Amino acid sequence: MSGEPSLTRRGAATRERLLGAAEAELTERDGALEVASVAARADVSVGLLYRYFDSKAGLVAAVVESFYDRFHAEVADTDPAPDADWAARERKRLELSVAFHYREPLAAVVLSRLSREPGVAGVEVRRIERLVEDAARNVTAGQRRGELPADLDPRTVGAMLIGGFRVAMGEALSRRERPDAKLLVEDLWRFVVNGVRFTDVAA
Repeated sequence: MSGEPSLTRRGAATRERLLGAAEAELTERDGALEVASVAARADVSVGLLYRYFDSKAGLVAAVVESFYDRFHAEVADTDPAPDADWAARERKRLELSVAFHYREPLAAVVLSRLSREPGVAGVEVRRIERLVEDAARNVTAGQRRGELPADLDPRTVGAMLIGGFRVAMGEALSRRERPDAKLLVEDLWRFVVNGVRFTDVAA
């Protein structure tokens, strides 16, 4: 939204209320959204909604941005085990990632229908690129400490790990009965171990 940095406290609160209403709408309607319904949920007029978001697509994109902001704040940008080795730290990050997606009502929609929406495509490209870059840096850090094989290509491995996680998580979230979170972590961790070719770390 243009002009967002100059929002008053009241304006910022209204924008957050609209985002919350839109998120609820998208979750309940499996990725569908009606602007009038969002405005009604937030107890504002449709005209006021368009003062904060220039289009329906812009509103949906902002909701997805907010989802990824939460993921980065709670998982991707954290150091979940500062004194641990690469394996222990990234295993903990994986546990946090699964827990985040399981408790976030919007996660199933973001990883399925919304990811294919034209208005969200740009958000997805940027956010996935950032996640791959983060994963590549993590792999490089492990190589520098001698904890990962030196001949791994960090960016290729990072892309594989992020892509594999997203596909597996999307499949798990799409089920009527989701897999047990602990078992899902175990399966995903075995994938990570094979991907980075651990030879001395138990899966």
